[in-house]
Amino acid sequence: MSESFQNFVTARDGAGLNTFVYLPAGGVGPFPVILQRTPYGITKPQGEAIHDPSKGWLPDPAEPMRGSILRGWRAITERGYVAVYQDTRGRYGSEGMDRVYADDAADGHDTLKWIAAQPWCDGNIGMSGSSAGATTTFAGASAGHPALKAYFAQVGGASIYDDVVCEGGSIEMERLWLWVSKNIPGLSPSHRALTMEQAGIDAAALDAAAKGAAERYDRLEAARHEDPPYVNSPDWMRLPLTSYPDFSVWQPFLDEILTHSAPDDFRAAHDFSRTIEAPGFLATTWYDIFQTSMIRAFTEIQGRTGNQRLWIGPNHHYFIYETNFWPTDPYFDWFDHWLKGVGNGVMDGPPVRYAPDAWTDDPAGYVADNWRAAEQWPPGETESLRLYLCGDGTLDADGTRGEVRRYVYDPRNPVPTLGGRNMLIDAGPRDQRPVQALPHYGLTYRGAPLSEDLTIAGPVRVTLRASSDCPDTDFVAKLIEVHPDGRTMLLMDGVVRALYRNGTAEPLVPGEIAAFEIDLAHIHHTVRAGHCLQIDITSSNFPRRARNTNSGNPVLANDTEADIRVATNSVHHAADTLSFVTLPIVPR
Repeated sequence: MSESFQNFVTARDGAGLNTFVYLPAGGVGPFPVILQRTPYGITKPQGEAIHDPSKGWLPDPAEPMRGSILRGWRAITERGYVAVYQDTRGRYGSEGMDRVYADDAADGHDTLKWIAAQPWCDGNIGMSGSSAGATTTFAGASAGHPALKAYFAQVGGASIYDDVVCEGGSIEMERLWLWVSKNIPGLSPSHRALTMEQAGIDAAALDAAAKGAAERYDRLEAARHEDPPYVNSPDWMRLPLTSYPDFSVWQPFLDEILTHSAPDDFRAAHDFSRTIEAPGFLATTWYDIFQTSMIRAFTEIQGRTGNQRLWIGPNHHYFIYETNFWPTDPYFDWFDHWLKGVGNGVMDGPPVRYAPDAWTDDPAGYVADNWRAAEQWPPGETESLRLYLCGDGTLDADGTRGEVRRYVYDPRNPVPTLGGRNMLIDAGPRDQRPVQALPHYGLTYRGAPLSEDLTIAGPVRVTLRASSDCPDTDFVAKLIEVHPDGRTMLLMDGVVRALYRNGTAEPLVPGEIAAFEIDLAHIHHTVRAGHCLQIDITSSNFPRRARNTNSGNPVLANDTEADIRVATNSVHHAADTLSFVTLPIVPR
């Protein structure tokens, strides 16, 4: 059996980080090391006490492919590595206060420094993680410790604020409200003590806040089954966004996050991809909430170092955990090459591999045997196709028909989220007809049936010339595939908050036309002949994105019901104010 022991790694501010170490059986070392840092608990993941040296750590080490997420100690040690697991700051067994990735770069660096100084470490360390663990991996890699020789990150955010929480200047609610509520039970005794001290409350009040968070999570989850979903939920609709008492008690750092809708130094400090130099293996899915962050990180780091790999598979955030997601198992090949110097061909061939179909309706039967390779993303053979939004509601390559179309957006009655790049809310290419039937939905622009198949490969952008009678509003754009049977299947969507359309807080001049660039993320998908493309324009995608009150206030978190204004929003189509979608297509 492998030798194992617990240690508390001392961070630079004195906080002890709960750490378990597993050494290869019978070895004298030194060995290369794989470090995994997680907010989900190395001893009590999701509240269940499972740390048992006879069983190892989740996932079950008997499951060979799920290890591509987080390998159990047995699989790692049998491969000749030391396995190191650590609770992130303020989570489960670690001291300090959890500030939602704010300390993970420094804590990751301090942990790497500690590992490198141990007699059982040969000076070659890798980091790996998935989802939140991938974000902590990016953070640790960004600190630039020389002992970190490679990392493996999947379905996580390299720039959690720019690419996820504040994408398009709009506050993302799904992860903040659902994820934070769900994970409050994992906050450590140290976080608990610091919280009581800072808030001036006793244990009973703290427990009441935790109970409130748990009950609210159940209500938030239940709201997805309403008709229409979410919009009758007082929990989802509550303003101001900082008003939940259990949030202010348990996670006061959320109040800080909510004040940074515009790019600033705070957000720049949490863009971990800017300083990563280590070789990295990045994996995501087409409908992953972190898809754009993973692709952007790969592109940026690859351009700087040339030692990255990117895999993009089908379906949503959680499909990557399935055994049939992977064409091959790259985990140990990656670390064997970079930590042991094994010439196993893992760096041979193009750096990008991707699934040509963005979604499968049969996940259990999916076979990852037709993935494609490319030297870059998007693949180099693509060319741009521009389709214009026309005033008569059509979508075509010519178009200046009509000048303006209008719709009313009332924040008290937002358009519900239905599919897309979600994590805890239902994800994927959902049929939009239930929300399109709402009288307050917005505008649609439909193209003619395609005469031949059209393959979209890369990022999609909508350029909108629009105006509003309010100083601020949101513009949401959806790319939709219309099937011959009438289904209007969402392919991708994006949002821009008008106030931050140019990067800084700049209110709209009511009635004045402005340009808006709406990024709809990336996709590889073939629209079949006989199907139609459609662009929908609305002003809400709730609760994936927080409602814009249309107030023009630069700090969204402080808006109350009294700040709500009803907006009449206009899309323009004249020759000098063209609106269009730009599609990267594979030429036939």
